[in-house]
Amino acid sequence: MEVFPKADCEKDANVTITDDGVQELKSRLSNIRITPTVAHIAKPRPQLDLSKCPSSYKENCSQEKLILALAENFRQQYAFVYPYNKPLLLCPVNECGVQKFVSTTLRRTLLPYPELYNWEGCASFVSDYLSLELLDPPTELPKQLSSPTWALQTQRGTCFDYSSVLCSLLLGAGYNAYCVSGYATKEMCLLDQSRQECPLLQTPIQEKTEERKKTKSKYSVKRQPNLNSLFEKRQEEKRHTEAKEAALKEQLEQAERLQKEEERPTPDPLLGLRVHSWVLVLSGNRDEPKNFFIDPLTGKSYSPTNENFLGIESVWNHQNYWVNKQDCSFSVREMTFYMDDLSKWEYMLCDPSSQSMSNISEPRTLQESEDVEEEEMDELKVFEMPPSWVTKVAIAPPDVEMRFPGGMKVFQYRKARLEKFAPYFLKDGLVTKLTVYKDLDCTQPSTIKEWFSHRSDCLYEREHHTDSNVTSEHFRPGRRDALRCHRYVTLVSATERQMDFYSQARADGLARRIEKPFEMTETFEDGDDFLFYRHVVYGKHVKVFCAKEVFELERVEERFHRDPSKPASKDVAEWVFMTSDRQIQVTYHLEDDQIFPTWLNFMKPNGLAFLEEAQAFDPQMVSGFQVDRSTKPYGIFQLYKMCVEFIKEEEKVELQIRASETAERMAKEKKQRQEEKELDLLAPFQARLGQPEALTHQQRWAVF
Repeated sequence: MEVFPKADCEKDANVTITDDGVQELKSRLSNIRITPTVAHIAKPRPQLDLSKCPSSYKENCSQEKLILALAENFRQQYAFVYPYNKPLLLCPVNECGVQKFVSTTLRRTLLPYPELYNWEGCASFVSDYLSLELLDPPTELPKQLSSPTWALQTQRGTCFDYSSVLCSLLLGAGYNAYCVSGYATKEMCLLDQSRQECPLLQTPIQEKTEERKKTKSKYSVKRQPNLNSLFEKRQEEKRHTEAKEAALKEQLEQAERLQKEEERPTPDPLLGLRVHSWVLVLSGNRDEPKNFFIDPLTGKSYSPTNENFLGIESVWNHQNYWVNKQDCSFSVREMTFYMDDLSKWEYMLCDPSSQSMSNISEPRTLQESEDVEEEEMDELKVFEMPPSWVTKVAIAPPDVEMRFPGGMKVFQYRKARLEKFAPYFLKDGLVTKLTVYKDLDCTQPSTIKEWFSHRSDCLYEREHHTDSNVTSEHFRPGRRDALRCHRYVTLVSATERQMDFYSQARADGLARRIEKPFEMTETFEDGDDFLFYRHVVYGKHVKVFCAKEVFELERVEERFHRDPSKPASKDVAEWVFMTSDRQIQVTYHLEDDQIFPTWLNFMKPNGLAFLEEAQAFDPQMVSGFQVDRSTKPYGIFQLYKMCVEFIKEEEKVELQIRASETAERMAKEKKQRQEEKELDLLAPFQARLGQPEALTHQQRWAVF
């Protein structure tokens, strides 16, 4: 074991602390009270049954006793060389009250879950699975460092317990990970994210799409050449654009500065003294190109130059322990993490690679070199890190699925509140709820976004805007009606709503439906009948259709794409059924060399005898325009057959509309029942009691 250099001792010995400074610091510490947020509140720690703990948890083997003695020797030398530095975290007690060296508390673990095969999944899981116990006092190291198994079993722990669990998972996944003992800002130590933007609100970078080039017709009129300089024009536009961007950027920066001034927190009296633990991942393993930090409380990664990390005392992994000898007066941004550099780091146990590099002496013969290497290896075996005393880490699949302590977790961000729930924890399938507020105090909600899973109606996202009362629902494929998105206004009757569908999954190819009071518009895609547009206008009178009261159809308009298998003069482009006026207007597609289409207008007679007797047809019932005069005009019988055919098409269209209305009415009733159930004040209490049909007398008193 190396002895600390004397120069560092003399440099640190010049630091003096007056009695007044000590008294002031003590008074500050005594006046500080930690007020945890909702995310910190956890259930009391369960009692540990020592009889069920393995023997390695309750006692130390000979190797562990030796490493404890070495750690005590290391601590004494460190205290002698750096008398004014804070103590190191070397041998805290575990949950059984037995001293254990911190490196032996790490247990390399690779769990059989794909999400835990990379650092992002491991960090996210640890931050979600555990609940935080704040250090008390916040400026001192914890006296207990629990095993990863106990932390996972109780689902709670300090920041050091978080780091031990995360580092164990990262080591098992092949990362070069280290636990770090250091200092951080108040917000990071207290898991206070109330001044940070919610990750779900960060807008992704939108990819720029190329504009379609407009094809020029060969018959278009040629424009006169532009004699003005295009280069000068582009330069002028560029100058205007840059000026606008600079002005806009200045306005945004000014607004951001003012906002930061308004939201600036009060100065922290313990700045630089708050103890925190996080994980360091060095580059190399798993093709990681750069070093980075992971805050286990949030699961986020940070650059080693991040301003939230104020200092580092020591780092360790499952093989060794290193003490930082670098100056952290200006945070950790200037630090290097090359552990073999003895001027920057002091290791506790000799590393064979480091020893071989440092002990370079005169050249030896091959036999002498082999003898020396054998002696060195025999000597180094004494200082090998003993194996971990922690038993195999295992997490049952139901616990992984439950994920959060108690099935849910709440995160408070700047003007936002994020709630996460385990799958199947809530009956409606809600897994994530984000509430965005207008004010910093989070009292005036503006937007509520909800995400769902495993729902029979395939709903996976809902967004509600409180100002406009507009709600948007998004559905996955698999519904019987192939609904993709539903947008409507709540708390207001007879308003506009829009529905988008997976048109490929529908036989009619319906893509969108927009409903307004007494009006409906539908668009279709890739239909076999070439229909792409339908517009329905309802009357204000009610009639009985199929034993149900419905509004009368006043006007129905449908448009069709061109059918190449038919001549344009016989291919319907649009027909309009005017029920109130008893008229049918039919317009055909344009010929390639024509500018006016062929059209026909039919007046429907009264009674049903017209459909059976051609004699009842009057030519005066038809008017129209035929573009090609060379073609033979329609005969009376031919017009009669066309009129009958269009009347049947009108009936067919009405049946389609009524069938669609019936499906919508059923969906509305189902949704209304669901909303009434959600608004039921007793629903949460009945859910806890197992949804009984009726409440007993005792249950009623328990509720009220």
